[in-house]
Amino acid sequence: MSLPREIKKPYLFRWFKIIRVLRGNCFIPREKTDTGRTSCATECNGMKKAAMTTVSLLIFVLCFAGCSGKNGAGMEGRPVISVDDHVLTVSEFNEYFEPLKMSYAKQEGEDGGSLREARARFLLELIEEMIILRRAEELGLQVSSAEMQQALENLEADYDDQGLEDMFMRQAISMETWKERVRRQLLVGKVLSQDLGEAIFVTPEEIRQYYDEHHEAWDRGEQVRVRHILLSSQKQANEVLKKIKDGEDFAVVARQYSSAPEARTGGDMGYVVRGQLPERLEVPIFSLELNRVSPVIKTPYGYHIFKVLDKRPAGKPELNDRIEEIRQYVKKEKIERAYGPWLAKLRSRYKITVNKEII
Repeated sequence: MSLPREIKKPYLFRWFKIIRVLRGNCFIPREKTDTGRTSCATECNGMKKAAMTTVSLLIFVLCFAGCSGKNGAGMEGRPVISVDDHVLTVSEFNEYFEPLKMSYAKQEGEDGGSLREARARFLLELIEEMIILRRAEELGLQVSSAEMQQALENLEADYDDQGLEDMFMRQAISMETWKERVRRQLLVGKVLSQDLGEAIFVTPEEIRQYYDEHHEAWDRGEQVRVRHILLSSQKQANEVLKKIKDGEDFAVVARQYSSAPEARTGGDMGYVVRGQLPERLEVPIFSLELNRVSPVIKTPYGYHIFKVLDKRPAGKPELNDRIEEIRQYVKKEKIERAYGPWLAKLRSRYKITVNKEII
């Protein structure tokens, strides 16, 4: 079977999401105002959650499951895809796809198309992955143990201490199998970075044009950056506040005592826009002077202590405040446009065989 000419962009978008999570980057140049626009920090958190959803789908893909349909035991070793001397077998394809059957349609926004159509679309994604991994081999790219460790730490940050291991046990998947899939993702990211990222540049004129066309999205309301500690009792909150007033570091205390999700980052909530929080929290927070600590504030959720780290007045940011952010966003757009022709060129260079009929 000849490889289809059409290059599907959603696969590239998926890699951008995952790579952003692994590297901790946010390329969305927007702030939130009182009228409801989304801040870069908020949008980045949202994209990280979306990207972690993609990673969660990867985890489901890796779960061991039985095969279905016409793929009997005698078919398991037959190749579905080969890129030069690299082969993906029926067994491997089913292993990746079987747990994805339900989530694949939801992720791609499908309206209940046939399972065979879903398998065919997933096949195209695997073809692209194998082409890119073949290019990684051609470039001599590898993933170091330090890079793997950092990637795993970034991904595990969204789980409790035992959450990831518990997930593996529930899904009957080994850590080594999952690590291999993460390694392949990192290799894809390296190829995209070397072949596309390093070859694409953004001019000052392009930065100015993007700012002129999108600057209204950055209009923002008043903001404060705060650290936060959440406690369950008035007594504990008073004791913790005394520790801070006695000179203990707020971030250290937050990590030790706070039950809020941001405790692991020292209580850092990032920038909060006026109008985002309930009035009983917003009024004291926005009234605090820089580097000052609030008294204990009681709400239905518990007892809160805040520290203001920075303040931003309402208004429109200047171009100079956004140059690097705009550069990264424009570069990402240019990479997305270059991806299709680049992949087509690779495809023409490698010997690719696809046995679509057996899936």
